[in-house]
Amino acid sequence: MNIFLSKEFDTYINVYADNNPLWIATLSNGETVYQDDGRPNVEPSSAWIRLKEYCEVNNLYITNIKVRNKSHIEDIGSDYDGYFFCKSAGALMFGDLTQHAFVLGYLEGEKLSVRKWRLPELIPEEIEERDPYDLPECIIAKKGILNEQKLQAQNHGTTL
Repeated sequence: MNIFLSKEFDTYINVYADNNPLWIATLSNGETVYQDDGRPNVEPSSAWIRLKEYCEVNNLYITNIKVRNKSHIEDIGSDYDGYFFCKSAGALMFGDLTQHAFVLGYLEGEKLSVRKWRLPELIPEEIEERDPYDLPECIIAKKGILNEQKLQAQNHGTTL
């Protein structure tokens, strides 16, 4: 199974990083992966979904993740049991400005701590705790950390 990941700062990443904040993940095998959402002719378009699949197929996990906008880099942390990523967009009522954000977090056992980073400036907001089983597609965790039966039940919309 061939899963495409950006493991080097190629032409697409250079252009993408000029116009978008991105995450940079280091894997347990030493590889570095760059977010490249929307890369032409690559499916799925979400680099996080591809990274999750790659980690599962190759029995890997993330050892560090950073978020970057141009020269501004924030280190989310190293050596956690797992990491959470999703994009967020919202607006104030009656406002015409859409506020985009990355929601990044880390897993310590079954405790998920996440923080919203307002884009493009990477302004951190409060850290909050979330249920790691609410959005399993957003979590890449070491094997055995989360309850597989609970995850499968969430993926199929059932409860235990």
